[in-house]
Amino acid sequence: MARGNTNIYRWMDDALTPRNFPRFYRLVSSLRFPIEVSDVLELRAVLNDAVDHAPEPVLTPDYRDFREALYSAVDSFGLESKRHAERLLAILVMLRGLHYRHSIISRDAENALRIQQEEVRIARRRSLNYGVAAMTLVGGLAAYWFVQKQPGWAVEAATLIASYGSLDQFRSLPLLDRERRRINTEINDVLRERVSSMDWKMLIHKLSLLMGYKRVSGVAVFHGEHIGTSGILH
Repeated sequence: MARGNTNIYRWMDDALTPRNFPRFYRLVSSLRFPIEVSDVLELRAVLNDAVDHAPEPVLTPDYRDFREALYSAVDSFGLESKRHAERLLAILVMLRGLHYRHSIISRDAENALRIQQEEVRIARRRSLNYGVAAMTLVGGLAAYWFVQKQPGWAVEAATLIASYGSLDQFRSLPLLDRERRRINTEINDVLRERVSSMDWKMLIHKLSLLMGYKRVSGVAVFHGEHIGTSGILH
């Protein structure tokens, strides 16, 4: 990560929520050490604040199984401090909760857009059918008008009304097409933003380094940090 990119974290407003969780997750995923000291401190502050205010997880069998598996993964990473291991575990559990709520929000948003998409599709088909029917009626009335020469005011009025109705229905088609494109774009945005699964091994590795829970020879977490070897690992 290049120097001087501290402002890339400003979107969080010092809070981690289900809505900005995807950007935070991808930010952590893309971290390449070393980074700026100010960025390290800011990310630590955001994570510490989030875990301190996170709701207590519901102790379901699924949660217990997840925590045991996660604890084994954290333990295998070789953190020397038991307190740091527990803190990292709490952060990971908190992120799991955020991911779960993010998944619900993302799913609900997609479902709402799919309903809108179907409503627009039905409205477009209806407008096209009504427009074609009105145009057919106009053609029939025009033929009758031509044959009768003097069809009377009722036929004249019906011709005008049918012509206006046909024009109005066809004029709505571009508007509905534009609305369909907008909805498609929003659906693609929702799907692109969604975090379908989490790489726990990556999170354990990067968060333990970022939070200062583990030091790895050759890895400098922030610019200017002394490292044991000349190599810099990602």
